[in-house]
Amino acid sequence: MRARAALGLALGLALRAQEADRPWSVDAHLFAPSIGGHLQGVTGGNAFNVDLNGDLGLSRDRSDPGFALEYQGPRFGLALSWDQQHYAGSNLLGRDITVNGRTFQAGTVVTSSGLAAATTLDGTFRALTWPGAWAGLDLGVRATTLKLDTSGTAGFPGVTAQASYRTTLPMPQAGPSAGFTLLDGRLAGRAWVHLLAYRGATYNRLGFDLRYFPLPWLGVRVFADSERIRVPNGTLREGLDFTLDRTGTGVGIVARF
Repeated sequence: MRARAALGLALGLALRAQEADRPWSVDAHLFAPSIGGHLQGVTGGNAFNVDLNGDLGLSRDRSDPGFALEYQGPRFGLALSWDQQHYAGSNLLGRDITVNGRTFQAGTVVTSSGLAAATTLDGTFRALTWPGAWAGLDLGVRATTLKLDTSGTAGFPGVTAQASYRTTLPMPQAGPSAGFTLLDGRLAGRAWVHLLAYRGATYNRLGFDLRYFPLPWLGVRVFADSERIRVPNGTLREGLDFTLDRTGTGVGIVARF
C-alpha cells in the first residue's frame, strides 16, 4: 500500500509539474526572409538560366501570417510550422535569360513575382538535460514550395511572353539543437543547426528562437532563420547548377497551455 501511495504521489507530482510547465504552445507570426539564388540547366524537361536577384531583381514584397504548433516536454519536442512570403521585381536585362524554356533577350524589361511557402515538422530528442537547460538532436522534414512568374519581351521586339514555374523541395532536417529557460520559465530560448551533404551538394539551416512571457500563458516571440542550398554543376546531375538562399527575422505572439 505504501509503495502504491508513493507511486501515485510521484505520478501526481509529475503531472502537476508538466501542467505547470505548459508544454503546448500555439503562435501567430510574421517571417520576412530575403531570397536569392540562381538556376542553370534543365529541370522538369525545360531549360533555365536565371539569377533571382541579378536578372529579375526579386526582393521582399509582403509576408502572410504564419503559425506554429508545438509540444515541448522534458525529453521530447515536436513542432509544426507554416509561413509564406511574396516577392516582386522589375529589371532591365543585361543578358539573355531563360525561365522554364522561355528566353528573354538582353535589353528587355522583365517584371516578376515570386512566392515561397515552407511547411516544417521537427522532432527534438533532448539527450542531455540540466536544470534550466538541455541539448539534443533534431530530426524532421521541411517542404518549401517555390513559384515564379515572369513576363517581358521575348523573341522578336514587341512580342510579350510569359513564363511560370512551380516546384516543391522536400529537405530532411537533421542536426544538433540546444535550449534554456530562465526567470522561472518566463524566458525561453532555443538554437539549432541542420546540416546535410551529399556528393558535393550541401544544405544548411540555422537559427534561434527567443520567447518572453509577461503572463504565464501569453508571450512574445522573436526568431531568425537562415537556409542555404548549394548544388554545384556535376554534383547531383551533370549540367545542373542551383543555389537558393533565404535569410530573415520574424516576430510573433505565443499562447501556451
